[in-house]
Amino acid sequence: MPTLDVLVRTLGDDLAPVVPAQPPPREVTGVHVSELTDPTPYLSGGELLLTTGMGLTGQTAQAHAYAARLADHGTAGLGFGLGPVHTAVPQSLVEACAAAKLPLLVVPAPTPFLTVARTYWSLQAAADQEKLAVALGAHRDLVRAAAGPDPVPAVVRTLAGALEGWAARLGTSGEVLEVWPRERRDSAHRVAAEVARLRVAGPHASATFPLDGEEVVLHPLAGRGRLSGFMTTGSSRPMRGADRQLVLTACALLALQSEQQRRGTAAARASRACVARLVLTGYVDAARSLAAELGLPALPPRVRAVGLAGPTGSPDEVLDALESGAAHEHRPLLAVAEPDELWTLTDPADAPAVLEAARRAPEDGGTVRILLGPETDLAELHRTLPVLRRTLATLPAGAVRDLGADGSRSLATAPSLEPLLSYRRADLVPSVAAYLRHRGQWERAAADLGVHRNTLRYRIATATQLLGADLDDPDVASRLWLTLRTNGLA
Repeated sequence: MPTLDVLVRTLGDDLAPVVPAQPPPREVTGVHVSELTDPTPYLSGGELLLTTGMGLTGQTAQAHAYAARLADHGTAGLGFGLGPVHTAVPQSLVEACAAAKLPLLVVPAPTPFLTVARTYWSLQAAADQEKLAVALGAHRDLVRAAAGPDPVPAVVRTLAGALEGWAARLGTSGEVLEVWPRERRDSAHRVAAEVARLRVAGPHASATFPLDGEEVVLHPLAGRGRLSGFMTTGSSRPMRGADRQLVLTACALLALQSEQQRRGTAAARASRACVARLVLTGYVDAARSLAAELGLPALPPRVRAVGLAGPTGSPDEVLDALESGAAHEHRPLLAVAEPDELWTLTDPADAPAVLEAARRAPEDGGTVRILLGPETDLAELHRTLPVLRRTLATLPAGAVRDLGADGSRSLATAPSLEPLLSYRRADLVPSVAAYLRHRGQWERAAADLGVHRNTLRYRIATATQLLGADLDDPDVASRLWLTLRTNGLA
């Protein structure tokens, strides 16, 4: 915006200062012509007022009142036109302007007021073009930063430099991911307290508040209604319109970068979900083959399953939390998200960290149920999964259970049916099912099968030997019965 001293230097003899001799560098918001003795109702402040003095009588009281009104209203200066009414500036007006500290200038005859106005607007247009060039340059720098190999730090640094302050990229929970300059990390941490309020307000809410004498702005990074983090900036000078546009551009670029990253993450998760589904349905060889084709690490021989049920919120947010809990990035989680539950397979070494991450995963009012299954052979997991699902379904809202830590390992490690199914000398599976159905009552089970009780005793003894388990053990019996029911054999 042009200042009064620049306008005077540009116009030369067409706008000469009277008092003071050197006009101050006040910003001029416009040029206004008025012959009213009180033009302030038509002024917004900051204008250069031009007048021929038609309403001024030269009286000292009137001149002082006139100058005081203009000064109190924030008028940038008074331009007095000579010729039509006055051939010289009244001395009373000179003294009044000096007393009110209102810059007084003279427009000599025959210079028209239009010359002053055109010169001002020419300077204003040049200043606007310069601002536009600077703004476009700053936006261009942001785009280049976002297109670079390390976009988040580059955008944060570029934005901080353009605002002459500091900038930080925060996570969805307010954690500081990137800040520039580095020494302003403490300021970024203090802003994190505002994140909880913004999350409640919605993914498109922003906030502006003071912090240690600086104006701090906090904007969400959201795409398609999904929050991916926050951008916060701080500056000792007030935020201008161009600054806010620059912040919005940076937010849009980072949100776009997050969306692109999310799409890449979603594609990788979908590939791993295919491997997980094969494992959970018992096609372990196919799962190993697919994992190798996808370039995933070799599947571990033993795994632990983590199940979440209930209103778990966005599956992507839950998986973000679970993957952040993985102890080793080179062992990505295999996860399957269903409408009402989510199952992930993890290396036993990573299981405690993943369980802790599951506790912190987004939830709805503490109603999510979490189950960590015991360590199981990969090939046997599909047999134990129905039992794990039933166990998860019976947990109360908000419960967290670790079957490997509370002595419940036997709940999920049901005996394999393969030895019974592959035995050719007798049909052992119906015999075992009948024995378990009648809770070990030989007469009733034998009658159900239509065989002699001694025949049934022989078959149960054979099944016990093949399974290596005591069918009269309540734990073994319950696990085996559930396995038979799951496979439609009882």
